[in-house]
Amino acid sequence: MYKILGADQREYGPVTADQLRQWITEGRANSQTMVQGPDSTEWKPLSSFAEFAGVMPAAAATAPVAPTSYAGMGGAQPPVPNYLWQSIVVTACCCLPFGIAAIVFAAQVNSKLAAGDVQGAMESSRKAKMWCWIAFGLGLVSNLAFVAMSFAAQWFER
Repeated sequence: MYKILGADQREYGPVTADQLRQWITEGRANSQTMVQGPDSTEWKPLSSFAEFAGVMPAAAATAPVAPTSYAGMGGAQPPVPNYLWQSIVVTACCCLPFGIAAIVFAAQVNSKLAAGDVQGAMESSRKAKMWCWIAFGLGLVSNLAFVAMSFAAQWFER
C-alpha cells in the first residue's frame, strides 16, 4: 500500500498499486507526485518507483507535468457551491428543522472536495440547495399563515 502527499501537504491513502496506476493513467498523479512506498517512511517522487515506470508517459519522466486532478493530487478543484451561508440564513429566519438538514449537507461539500470526492461533493451541494429551498418555502408559507391568523384574530375581536 502506498501513501500520496497531496499539493496541500496532506497524506492520502493508503492506496493500492493498481489504484495508483489508474491515477497515473488519468493524469491525477505524475512523476513529481510524492509517494511513500510500502514498508517505508521516506517520501520519494513517483518517478523513482520502478514498478510504475511502464505506466508513466514517456515525457513524464523528464518534464514536469501539470497535474489535472482535484484536491489531494495537486490540481484545481471544480467550482462546487456549498450553500452554507444560505443554509444558515434559512435556518435562522425560516424553518429550523429543514435548515439544519441544509447545513449538514452544506458542511459536507468542502470536506468531500478536500478528499477528492467530487461526485460526492456535487451530490451534497445539490441536497443542500434542495433543503434550502424547502426550508425557505415552508418558512414563507408558515410565516404568511401566522400573519393571516394574527390579522384574523384581531378582526374577530372587534
